[in-house]
Amino acid sequence: MKLGMFMMPLHPPAKDRTACFDEDIEQVVRAEALGFTEAWIGQHHSVAWEPIPSNDLFIANLLPRTSTIRLGTGVSILPHHHPVNVAVRLAFLDHLSRGRINVGFGQSGVPTDWELFDLPDPGTQGLMTLEGMDLVMKLWQSEAPFDFRGRFWHVRADEPDRELGVGVMLKPYQQPHPPIAMSVIKAGSRAAHTAGERGFIPISTNLVPDSTLASHWETYCAGAAAAGRPLPDRGVWRVARSMFVADSDAEAWDHARGGSFAASLDYLIKILTAGGVLQVMKEHPDQPDAEITVEYALSRLCIIGSAATCSERLRALQEVTGGFGTLLMIAHDWDDRARWIRSLELLARTVVPAVPAHGD
Repeated sequence: MKLGMFMMPLHPPAKDRTACFDEDIEQVVRAEALGFTEAWIGQHHSVAWEPIPSNDLFIANLLPRTSTIRLGTGVSILPHHHPVNVAVRLAFLDHLSRGRINVGFGQSGVPTDWELFDLPDPGTQGLMTLEGMDLVMKLWQSEAPFDFRGRFWHVRADEPDRELGVGVMLKPYQQPHPPIAMSVIKAGSRAAHTAGERGFIPISTNLVPDSTLASHWETYCAGAAAAGRPLPDRGVWRVARSMFVADSDAEAWDHARGGSFAASLDYLIKILTAGGVLQVMKEHPDQPDAEITVEYALSRLCIIGSAATCSERLRALQEVTGGFGTLLMIAHDWDDRARWIRSLELLARTVVPAVPAHGD
């Protein structure tokens, strides 16, 4: 099993922003040194707990500090940007990295972000996301002249002056394009089906119980089948989990319950409740909202404990899901720097090596 990172990021609102960004940079650099294969960076514009507003800028800052780890937008929120801008910025980033970029597409679930951009209802934003994704892909693979007219955007370019290079758009370094991913949250997710149809990478959220994850893969495979694609290899599947590893179970649980780890789960529960989507955290549809507490999230949605305990939990997760290729550790705030660095080291050097790869 490969090991990666998904960085929302998660930082208490009262923490100094510059310190947060410095910590996030260091965490990715350390992850590379420990053999992490990839890191996905989120973005939001109006969420103090998740303060990175521009993941492509953050990735650009990381490029000269790293050399092997693949860096991905997790995700590029298409309703927030014009597709032309997304296409050229990501193509440029791909060149700057010499092909070390992954690209995630999706939409925001934050109502205050919707307000900032005067966006429509979430269902319409989903349609915007699909159209924007199609436009980015066309721009990466088409030569002018073209005229792409959709419901939300109209992208047109006349015959370019090829001698002067005027009217010619930058194409990605990786051809035909960088690896594309879509985030998957709900059971029966439209995103999972679309990802399967198009052969994109599925990234399953850390916010759902183990039992929901199996449905993500089923929906992904159904999408592939609907498009006439062969049965996908489970190695492409990324599964995210919030984790904390310590030298003993008692130490791990003491820290997880007592600091920003638990506080971030309280924030996520409240955000999902406000958005009317708390059901994604539930193990069964009729589970009362009152049962979705921080303690429930810690015990049912997270992996916490000694290296031996965490390895056993991951083996069980592989069995429940049928197997996946890459574990994405959620990056949490370093409220205790030494303990979090130790957790990273134990995860990379002891926990993951003890877990068989999918299919083994």
